[in-house]
Amino acid sequence: MKSFSKTWREKLVYLASMLLNKAINRGKDIKAFTPKHILCIRQDEIGDMCYSLHVFTMLKQQFPDAKITLLCKPAAITLLNNNPNITHLTSNFGDLIHTYDIMIDLRGTWRSILFSLTHWPKVRLDRATVRFANSKAGKHTHEVLTNLQVVEPIIDKQNRNTSPQIFTSKPDKKKAEDFLIDNNIGAFVLLHIGARKTLRKWNQFAQLATYLKKQKNLNIVFTGDKYEVREIKKLQSTLAFETYSIAGFFNLTELSALAAMSKLYVGNESGPLHIAAVSGAKCIGLYGPGEPYVFYPWGNKSEVIHPILECNPCNQIHCVHPENPCINRIMLSEVIEKVERLLY
Repeated sequence: MKSFSKTWREKLVYLASMLLNKAINRGKDIKAFTPKHILCIRQDEIGDMCYSLHVFTMLKQQFPDAKITLLCKPAAITLLNNNPNITHLTSNFGDLIHTYDIMIDLRGTWRSILFSLTHWPKVRLDRATVRFANSKAGKHTHEVLTNLQVVEPIIDKQNRNTSPQIFTSKPDKKKAEDFLIDNNIGAFVLLHIGARKTLRKWNQFAQLATYLKKQKNLNIVFTGDKYEVREIKKLQSTLAFETYSIAGFFNLTELSALAAMSKLYVGNESGPLHIAAVSGAKCIGLYGPGEPYVFYPWGNKSEVIHPILECNPCNQIHCVHPENPCINRIMLSEVIEKVERLLY
């Protein structure tokens, strides 16, 4: 369960954002505006950004002449570098120099609220208003649907979609192809053993890799960032066959290109899982303390294993079952069953 103080901090941010929306949009037909400049703010993690990508497509289709600026965390920049719907991409509030006709806050922080107050737009849309309405209705929709709901008031029905897309470049695809050719890798599986929080890390990836190699004759490629290289090398050293790693070597769009070429992706709840899902890979997501459904890998090619205990969702830091955390209640046989289902 989330801490009391964190829950109330979030509620205060949501309340401030909703009140600001009411003040900015009061008495306006918000769909009547034809904006020149649109600002989207999504200061969140990689997975959150993956499930916001369709927002930029919808905005560009609805307002083809508008310039769209996106403010995001530095780590997400490479995910958007090739996106043709975005005019300007930054992680710095100081770079925001225009007067924005429409501001869309896809997260909601005190900093983004203050920016809206000091750069009063004609129209403001926010996640808080949608989350509050959904909560009152007794539901918490998937993040893809929540982000659609945020912009729905200004998007014509024919321009609405629920298909996030990562745009990969020719160099991205060439790097992925060259990696496979240089290492003589045929059919392969991508595995991601890492996660930002320890309680999200499944402990049987070595056994899974052995099964995939010995029983399915699939090459094993590990993915991750530069901070996960040591952990991956440690696991690789326990295996009696050759495996490969792109950890710290591929950026996010290069990973997307490689994921699209894979037979399967298996990973913990983390950004690379959502990149793989959006890239069209068959995915198996391994979930522990995370909230059910809201951040499951999107699409009909994905499977999820999620032991949901009485303590779910929690703060993902302090486990009430430290001797047997939920993520490690996922059995190897369950994962193998999903593998069989997706591969054939």
